[in-house]
Amino acid sequence: MAPALHEKSRDSGLSGTPRAFRRPLSRAEGRQAGLAALRAQISRIESAGRGLARRPVLPLGLSALDEALPGGGLPLAALHEIEGERAEWDDGVTLGFCLALLARLRRLSSDNQSVPPKHVLWISRWGDLYPPALVALGLDPGRFIMVRAKAEPDLLWAMEEGLRCNRLAAVVGEVEGLDRLAGRRLQLAAEASLENGAGVTAFALHRRFRPRRRGRDASAALSRWRVTAARSNDIEDATFIGRPRWRLDLLRCRGAAPGSWQVEWDNAACGFSLAPALRDGSLATGPLAARPRTIQTQASAGPGAEAELIDFRQAV
Repeated sequence: MAPALHEKSRDSGLSGTPRAFRRPLSRAEGRQAGLAALRAQISRIESAGRGLARRPVLPLGLSALDEALPGGGLPLAALHEIEGERAEWDDGVTLGFCLALLARLRRLSSDNQSVPPKHVLWISRWGDLYPPALVALGLDPGRFIMVRAKAEPDLLWAMEEGLRCNRLAAVVGEVEGLDRLAGRRLQLAAEASLENGAGVTAFALHRRFRPRRRGRDASAALSRWRVTAARSNDIEDATFIGRPRWRLDLLRCRGAAPGSWQVEWDNAACGFSLAPALRDGSLATGPLAARPRTIQTQASAGPGAEAELIDFRQAV
């Protein structure tokens, strides 16, 4: 009888006392067990926070943004969602913001001479990215690998496979939607890429318009951004628009609070700056409206004749 009881105690995992004869815990012992479980949970949360702090980050060059993000910059080796404010035809702002982040990532990698330049995997169902335009942002089109997916599952599969390649710096996918399960798989794949090197960062660009009243699905991404086009500032003695400006809304970010900034992107400096607040007033007032600009024209009667160039906004 005793040997059988001893074997039963081994199976139960207890030292000498069978599971069937275990004494119920008293109220004090239950309280102590609950406190121990709570301390273990807090320890796990703190360990996850320390892991997030050790994650490499991409400084955006603007203190207002970097101080608001965990670790002093955009966390790398993670999934970030970028969505627009307006309809599908106006998704250029999400594309511009993503390319600006990739330009900052290229600048960070170029400063580290010991790391060879890496490629960017760009996956889309439309294939309408114009590679020569990347040069304006200082990006090398030869470093972009373009993939055109036939369906949304193929696109998500290609993103997950790209995150397992340590020869890539980032993976960008133009998605129509990203449910929690797909986002969780991409986030885990991005985190696992740290084991093989510096990590691969994933960007999910939402091209489908989603009205605010419909709400948003729960996301496993580390951060979610909403980008809205803002009025750019005219450059003195220039006949074209100024630097791009966006209103950036950080909707959610693990380890950071939501925020909103109006920023300006400088291609030459490859960095962000805070845009001055817009002022109310008539568009017909100001130094540019007070002094009409002129251009030379070959169709005029004389070789030195000038034709008045009317500001587009005044003509509307």
